[in-house]
Amino acid sequence: MWIPNRDVLMFPITNLLTGWGLITIWRLQGTYAFRYALWYFISIICMLVIIRWSRNLTFLEKHPYLSLITGIFITGITVLVGVSPSEIGPNLWLSILPVNFINHKIYFQPSELLKVLIILFLAAYLSRKRTTLILENIQNKYVLPAAFTIPLITMWSVSTFMVIIQGDLGAGWLIYWCFLVIFYLRTRRKRYALSGIILFLIGVLLAYIYSDLVQFRLHGWIDPWFTDQTHFYQIDQALIAMNKGGIFGTGLGSGISQYIPLNHSDFIFASIVSEWGHVGGVAIIALLSTLIYRIFRSAQQLPRHSFSALLNTGIGVLFLVQTIINIGGILRILPLTGVPLIFLSYGGSAMLLAHICMAFVFLTRNEKFG
Repeated sequence: MWIPNRDVLMFPITNLLTGWGLITIWRLQGTYAFRYALWYFISIICMLVIIRWSRNLTFLEKHPYLSLITGIFITGITVLVGVSPSEIGPNLWLSILPVNFINHKIYFQPSELLKVLIILFLAAYLSRKRTTLILENIQNKYVLPAAFTIPLITMWSVSTFMVIIQGDLGAGWLIYWCFLVIFYLRTRRKRYALSGIILFLIGVLLAYIYSDLVQFRLHGWIDPWFTDQTHFYQIDQALIAMNKGGIFGTGLGSGISQYIPLNHSDFIFASIVSEWGHVGGVAIIALLSTLIYRIFRSAQQLPRHSFSALLNTGIGVLFLVQTIINIGGILRILPLTGVPLIFLSYGGSAMLLAHICMAFVFLTRNEKFG
């Protein structure tokens, strides 16, 4: 076996979630079901390839800035030549295959890759001995070391750029919060977290001033019915469908989840709750929580502050924050940002990168990587 020390639950959970997503998408948006299955097959192949030829990936540990520069570069490329497959909303995709392939043009969303590249950068950067000494040995509580402030300003600038210029609220704020949580877990310094939160609030204020989309989303979060209902049709229909689902749901193939916009992607959790009830929603949260917990647990079993442990921690934080943002937005706990639900929402880029992250988790558990 390639991964003899693998966790016995991680892979079954990811497959169960993916299967649940496939059933839901097949029922609601049948034309997307085959594409979803095809992306799943490609993702599994890529995951196995990474596991099989893992030694080549140690290059990323030795050159942390390569991941960061690559991430910033693809973000800039998206601004210049990005497209929107639906021709509605921000241009956040790159066209990979502009001609029809099985009735489907192939697009890639670079922000999904950027998330993983940032995690790789942080794991490599924070595991370096010189950085560790600077972060741990500074005694002045009023001073923030350059080893923290330079990455902080960089991540803040990238996320603010993505939110204001690209209109990518989900990926922009997700990346920043992943950075902040990972840094705090690594250092346990409250002043790092506080300074990051203050900078985040400044970024939100700037985004609110200069971005109509941010204003729209924040107003809709505070009161989705503050103007004509059609302005917030998505959240309205999601809340109605979940409420009608009750405790045990309306049953597979029943209910009104077909009336939820984006019911196969960003709002798939609402679709599941509508058909499977609150019990189904709790089951999804329990499965995701178990997966994330076991990723964090595997990080604790590795050498402390090693690249492998930090990479595992970063992936766990990424999955956790992404789950909170998606489900929190649907339940109106947080503003809607357009973040997919891992392993469930339709999206080839998200599916592929989630499985690549799991390949890294399996590798670090066997200490082949880092």
